[in-house]
Amino acid sequence: MPNQRPENPGYSRSSPIFCILYSVFSFCCLASCLPHLARAQESTFEELARQAEANVDTNPAQAVSLFQKALALRPWWGEGWLYLGGSLYHLERYNDALEAFDKGIPLTRPLGTSWAFRGLCQFELRQFDKALRDIQKGEALGLGANRQFESVVRQHAALILIRSSFFDLALAQLEPLSNYSDNSPAVVEAAGLCALTLPLWPAELSRQKLAVVDLAGKALWAGTSRRSGDAVAAYRDLLATYPHETGVHYAHGLYLLESDQDAALSEFEEELRAHPSHWPSLLAYAALENKRGDAEHAVQAARTAAKSVPPSYLWLCHAEIGRAYLSMRSAEKAVPEFEAAVKQAPSNPQMHFYLEQSYRLAGNREAARKEKAEFIRLKALQDPATAASNDVN
Repeated sequence: MPNQRPENPGYSRSSPIFCILYSVFSFCCLASCLPHLARAQESTFEELARQAEANVDTNPAQAVSLFQKALALRPWWGEGWLYLGGSLYHLERYNDALEAFDKGIPLTRPLGTSWAFRGLCQFELRQFDKALRDIQKGEALGLGANRQFESVVRQHAALILIRSSFFDLALAQLEPLSNYSDNSPAVVEAAGLCALTLPLWPAELSRQKLAVVDLAGKALWAGTSRRSGDAVAAYRDLLATYPHETGVHYAHGLYLLESDQDAALSEFEEELRAHPSHWPSLLAYAALENKRGDAEHAVQAARTAAKSVPPSYLWLCHAEIGRAYLSMRSAEKAVPEFEAAVKQAPSNPQMHFYLEQSYRLAGNREAARKEKAEFIRLKALQDPATAASNDVN
């Protein structure tokens, strides 16, 4: 029998052992390459991020493309999502911008600018209630040092409030901008809408109405900016040029309230002669008459205002009527008025204070005690430093 050579002890490519050895070898090669791949990817990301940030102000479209490529490599880069959102906003891609902010905000520390930018996107998408909430959250966190950005944010918040007839809150939104001498046309325009109590978007105004709004805005904004000489001159021009336009005499009356209440009352009366249902003038007139001790005229004006006032201000009508009845020692009439005011404005401590007085005069001690406690609680929330010394007589 011929000699036979033993078979080669090697392994075929299809054998299980070969497959295992090949997998181990491949893994070792891959493991040795990973650090080089990671370094290359890191370098690519850093370069994309650098180029993207360099294009934010000059070329937002290019910035968007670069941020998207960088975020594909590092999707947990929170600041990148925020930068992307800002660039998309400038390209008027508001839905995409909102989505980017939604991804970036949870990945970064709380930033007021991010929430404010999110609110601006919602404003453009006509989600006004959500926009105002996000802008206010941004303001609470701080809008940063960019005054132009702060101005845009506050203007948009003011317009939302103006459209809902919250003219006092809208002006409060604008007031911080007076510290920066911001006299931009958009700020003046918003101030003019507040002055004339026009719950409209600027785009809804005719050319003639825009001229009235502009002059009224200059007058109000000069007063807000503590430029009394400019304010007096602007109000003089406003009255001389547009004496019959709705809200002009009311605007001047508000300006005079602190310095000359008799003259202010005359201006409110002048407004009401021309526009008897002008509810801001009716409320201002009722408040002044209550202060002067003419309760009957106050009740009459407040009841007339209640017929045309927006629902958000109806509680003020009840409050003025209630104050008038308190001054006449008619507690039984004052109680339902202040109960209505408290129901509509439950977080207003002053309404609880007046209701406590009314209950006490009406002989309802238990109800008065509860209202006093609620007044103290709400005042403590507003001003914790003085809560301990707060006392209701």
